[in-house]
Amino acid sequence: MNIKSLFKNAGIVTFGALCSRMLGLARETAIANRFGVSTQTDGYVVGSYIPITLSNMLVSGIVAAVFIPLFSRLVSQNKKSELKEIITVTVNQFVLLIIGVIVVLYIFAPFVLKIQAPGWDAERLYYGVKVFRVALPSILFLGLAALSSGILNSVKIFGIPTLGGIVFNATIVTLTLIYAYRLGIVVVPIALVIGAIGQFLIQYIWVEKKGLGYRFKPVLRHPAMKELYMLILPVIIGSGINYLAPIVNNMVGSQLSKGYLTALQYSFKVSQFPIGIFALAVSSVVFPSLAEHVSKNDTKNVQLNVQWALKFIFLVMLPATLGLIVLSTPVIRLLFESGKFTVADTLITAPTVQLYCIALVPWSVTAVLVKILYSCRDTVTPVYIAFATVAVLVIADLALIGPLGHYGLALGSAISGVFNTIVLWIVTKKRYPDYLIVAPLKKTALICSIGSIAMVATIFFSQKVVVNFVNISSKLGQLGEVLILVAIGCLVYGVFIYLFNKPDVKEVMGR
Repeated sequence: MNIKSLFKNAGIVTFGALCSRMLGLARETAIANRFGVSTQTDGYVVGSYIPITLSNMLVSGIVAAVFIPLFSRLVSQNKKSELKEIITVTVNQFVLLIIGVIVVLYIFAPFVLKIQAPGWDAERLYYGVKVFRVALPSILFLGLAALSSGILNSVKIFGIPTLGGIVFNATIVTLTLIYAYRLGIVVVPIALVIGAIGQFLIQYIWVEKKGLGYRFKPVLRHPAMKELYMLILPVIIGSGINYLAPIVNNMVGSQLSKGYLTALQYSFKVSQFPIGIFALAVSSVVFPSLAEHVSKNDTKNVQLNVQWALKFIFLVMLPATLGLIVLSTPVIRLLFESGKFTVADTLITAPTVQLYCIALVPWSVTAVLVKILYSCRDTVTPVYIAFATVAVLVIADLALIGPLGHYGLALGSAISGVFNTIVLWIVTKKRYPDYLIVAPLKKTALICSIGSIAMVATIFFSQKVVVNFVNISSKLGQLGEVLILVAIGCLVYGVFIYLFNKPDVKEVMGR
């Protein structure tokens, strides 16, 4: 796949991801509006974490690390019949495994929640267990959706998987707004399951159109599965370790007053907004091409793909990060401050967004570096780095929660994220020096940093003027404030990059 095609597909995924993430924020806004920062939302945050995390592990972990490289290789070799057989065996094994996991988790739900939040009182534990049990079936359908997404990505279809995310979030928003007062917080996990079913079905229709749909056969073995399991085991361990981070925060933070875990959850999701739109879109689009070029030992195209992805991240994520830092309070106020979410809640949430933002660019770079390792069928290295990262997180959280409270947990996550990227960069550069060429990236990073600083300075001084012309006590005024400041920032940054870094822009666009 050439650079122009990569950029085109990245644009499609970015647009779809933008719509999905907007609905994701609408989902959090709807929950905040209906339930505020409360005991019920604390129960939702912790109770829904494991079901969603297991599903995400399948998307960014197993499917991304193992199945997409295999699927891409079989597609490039035109071995469609073998691919269909592997898909059938994979689905059979997956469904049986997940049903067993769901049954075990349902039975031991109180024990699982007590491990996640040992400092909780009976009321929060009650809501947490209730949400947890209702949300469990979503693991199966989100897992099938992840597998469908991997199949579609392998045949270079990227838009439909993002459409699945739109269906998922739209379902949760709609059902939460309609039934929240009638059903309470349990409406959210119910909507989660229904949305997961919708996300799977919308993608599976296209899998069938490509002739790669599931055909029922009572078979559980295939020669390729042995090789896959050798790769899957370290991915499961590594992904599990990575997703321990919020669990660590919940365990350490369970001693905090009611509502602070919810504030952390909201701020983390807001901070992840640009990553979900740009960084993950770029890494998901470039991954099948990387896997294909690595399998063909095409070093030159691997270099080009990696440089394209990292330059894209620097061009977009640097200004997005600094912009979100300076606009954290207006953004939180716009998104959440209504109903039971008060001004005080905004004041405890916005600073945590700024702290999480410290690691946005590192997290984005990590998404690309991991894909290099996975393309080389190196699934073990990320495990060792993940172990070290979680150790850093635990130390940072325990050291910072005392003096900084919930801010210390956000800062601890950012520190561990930066550490993870630094180590991953060093290891990747050492093991695969021909794939990661640093020299062309230095100029891009420097110019984008200067442009982002100029943009932030302009927004900071413009903000004092804009608030005099809009009524920030109304939602329309808050929206106007954010849109005006974002437009000013984009204009300043866009002009700067056009004047000083036009070649990189053309390169990223494939022109």
